[in-house]
Amino acid sequence: MAEALRGSGNGGHGPGTTSRLERKYLLSPEEARQVSRFLAARLEVDPHARGRPGNAYTVRSVYFDSPGLICYHAKQNGAPVREKYRVRTYNEPGSAPIFLERKARQGHLYRKEKARLNDAWLGCLAARDGLGSPAAAGCPTVVQRLLYRMDRQAFVPTVLIAYEREAYVEWADQDTVRITLDRNLRAQAVPRLEEMYDEGDLRPLLTRWAILEVKFSGVVPWTLRELTRRFPLLWRACSKYAASIEHVVLNSATTKGVGAHAQLL
Repeated sequence: MAEALRGSGNGGHGPGTTSRLERKYLLSPEEARQVSRFLAARLEVDPHARGRPGNAYTVRSVYFDSPGLICYHAKQNGAPVREKYRVRTYNEPGSAPIFLERKARQGHLYRKEKARLNDAWLGCLAARDGLGSPAAAGCPTVVQRLLYRMDRQAFVPTVLIAYEREAYVEWADQDTVRITLDRNLRAQAVPRLEEMYDEGDLRPLLTRWAILEVKFSGVVPWTLRELTRRFPLLWRACSKYAASIEHVVLNSATTKGVGAHAQLL
């Protein structure tokens, strides 16, 4: 599992569009404990994690892809320009809004569009109604983009990914740096959007490792420079989506809803 993550070659929860740089590092349990202590002693806890055990909240995301896994193969083939779509929420049912996010990457720079989903738009995605649906009228551009992919390339919910995110903020000059430690990665193949909060079918994928992510907009932040000076961190591609596809979709012929990807198994 760790090798899959190592080799798979915006800031907060509000709506909008952001362009950022992102660096990821795969940490052992001891490295994660040391980095966690370092961050907690120097940085402000992310407002969404404040007051929660371990300064962490739960991230829940349903990723969309085509039956041929266009997004996955673009990632694995190192396509210079690629995108992913996910419906994302947090913690327990009713405790946070639900968003649709499009993450487009070009090299090391990524651009994220996101929109808060109302019941009509969420229902439209769940029913796969497409751009011609009355519920699609007036929906945000990012929703229209996914509906277009659903119409033209048969995008469907492909994998549900959940994990606990310990989160901190560094207020740099003209930038807000977010630094997170993600643990307890788990995934389920071919979910329904209604299953975002269900834990029963989630399969643990990352039991001995944590993923450190640093997101920033310009100059490499002080905390990242200090982390790489103090700890033997190696900058790696650590795709939770790619690892989850490999371990719960491509490597399982008995997964619920496997027919959607039967040609791949």
